[in-house]
Amino acid sequence: MRSERGFTLLEVLIAMAIIATALVALLSLQSRAIQMVDSAEMLQGARLLSERLMSEGELEGVPGGERQGDDGPYRWVLTEIRMTKASMPAGVPTLPGRQLSLEMSWKEGQRDEKLNLAEYLYER
Repeated sequence: MRSERGFTLLEVLIAMAIIATALVALLSLQSRAIQMVDSAEMLQGARLLSERLMSEGELEGVPGGERQGDDGPYRWVLTEIRMTKASMPAGVPTLPGRQLSLEMSWKEGQRDEKLNLAEYLYER
């Protein structure tokens, strides 16, 4: 009797099916990871642009109370509201200052994303 070593065709086919399934799963994970990196980059860009716009609003003010624009994929509206005793309802205590609000939006694939920021600046 002769002893033959090796794998049967069925064993090889099953092993290839398992490897193919694992590779498909890995490729889909890779695709999702790339989407997450792109999303994080867009959010980081929005955060950096919003910091710049809010800083400009703090230093220079917002002439006319509203400024809007586009910067790359981002659309934004910066609003300034001056708080004075005359602008508030009667009986509401008010510290003089101004409120800056920024609304930023961009498209990410099929989704519309938004980032809203607001801050109150006290005047002495």
